[in-house]
Amino acid sequence: MSDLFVSVLFSSYNGASRRLRHTLDSLVRQELPHDRWELVAVDNNSNDDTFELLKSYSEKLPITILQQRKPGKSGALNLALDQIKGDLIVFTDDDIRAEPNWLKAIVDCAIAHPGYGVFGGRIVPDWEKEPKGRFIDWIPMGSTFAIVDEAQSGPCDPTKVWGPNTIIRRELLGTSVRYREDIGPLPGKIFAMGEDAEIIIRLAANGAKSYRCAEAVVHHWIPASSVTEDWVQKRGERLGYGMPALFPDEVPGGVRLSGVPLPIWIESAQWAFRAAMLYLLPQSKKRFWAIWKYYYMRGYRAGIRRYAPQTLAR
Repeated sequence: MSDLFVSVLFSSYNGASRRLRHTLDSLVRQELPHDRWELVAVDNNSNDDTFELLKSYSEKLPITILQQRKPGKSGALNLALDQIKGDLIVFTDDDIRAEPNWLKAIVDCAIAHPGYGVFGGRIVPDWEKEPKGRFIDWIPMGSTFAIVDEAQSGPCDPTKVWGPNTIIRRELLGTSVRYREDIGPLPGKIFAMGEDAEIIIRLAANGAKSYRCAEAVVHHWIPASSVTEDWVQKRGERLGYGMPALFPDEVPGGVRLSGVPLPIWIESAQWAFRAAMLYLLPQSKKRFWAIWKYYYMRGYRAGIRRYAPQTLAR
């Protein structure tokens, strides 16, 4: 158990144009010796210098570079999963900055808690510009920015394990448990959020227990352009779009209009009315959430249509 080998995975789409170099530099500084871990990085159909940037770290990191021409984060990660050697699989993103003891803390946590198969580390915000608007106190930080700033280690709900700092014991995945490729980031279109949550929820349903390792810390980059009411509210549409895929049993049964259950139409109309009534008023928590829910319900309706085969039987 003390010889656990770690595989770190991420997919990058045009990462060289953003924060990929910062991520790689933080991995260079890891305290875990290079013979104890590997990095498998997938260039996912980038049209910038992502591949060249990854190659430039070949002498600094124990890195394997893959290329996936088909767009989509989930498919790229599945490609990487077929190449790994680790006992622990660490999933992260190409816009994080890891603390130097990150991987060592993950290994220590997994050794100390052998009865747990899923681990979630601490994810703290790395703001490009510190937010000043009051709305930042109103939003769900997890689903909006993948922030889980819990300083206490211990057993946790599997829904509190988030993508940029997700750890899974390899034996839980085997050769068959993989990401759903109809969920997750795709360039240029609305996509269903929740690819990381979906695989964890699936593992939990099969008995895997989750543990929060607060000592394993990454900083998740949040650009200034994302810290606006408008951006956060419209992100609610992506969240809603993915919910029928993650939780099909929660989609109401009964009569459908244009593929959407009647109760969802009623709830959508209620939130649309509230958003319209409050839109021209000054900033407030009530106004913010009415508009957010309007976008969420719009995404939820589209998600039901997209993932209807999973719910039509009821």
